[in-house]
Amino acid sequence: MTTALIIIFVVLAMLSPLTWLRPSKRETRTSLVRKAVIADGMRVDLKAAPLSDAPKGIVGYRRPWPTERDVTPFILVHDEWASDALREAVSGYRWREESRLAEDPDFAAALEHLTRALPEDALMLESSLSGLTLWWGESLALEDCVAWRREFEALHALLIAKAPIAHRRRPLVGTEPRMPGG
Repeated sequence: MTTALIIIFVVLAMLSPLTWLRPSKRETRTSLVRKAVIADGMRVDLKAAPLSDAPKGIVGYRRPWPTERDVTPFILVHDEWASDALREAVSGYRWREESRLAEDPDFAAALEHLTRALPEDALMLESSLSGLTLWWGESLALEDCVAWRREFEALHALLIAKAPIAHRRRPLVGTEPRMPGG
């Protein structure tokens, strides 16, 4: 009997590291959300959020801009992480870098709709040269992301529609193609 218990204990001790390799429920949930947004053309930024005191575990979900548009940059920060000195943009969020469209009624309405649909752990919304990015803690399951993603896409489309078409950029001096023998 003791031999059987020792064998069972040894087998369980050998198998216990395998349970560490199994993904947790949170890891499974976030991988499903990430796969879905990547399949829809978004990108997942695992780098640190552009706030000096941002909490760990914040991830950026970015929708790139079409290359021919000059979309206005802005940074909108959740009240919890923003200074009181910053101007309020919408309820619960402040401008860290104000958009030139801040007074546009269509933009203000789209921003209001999005911020109401955002998850509680949404840290910041950033419009930069690379795209529109939501920085958040990935607290929701895939089926719970429908509302904020719909509003996020609506704001993205509105910003593209209001952006001027960029002029083609001239190549840097010295990078032009050279003619043979020239």
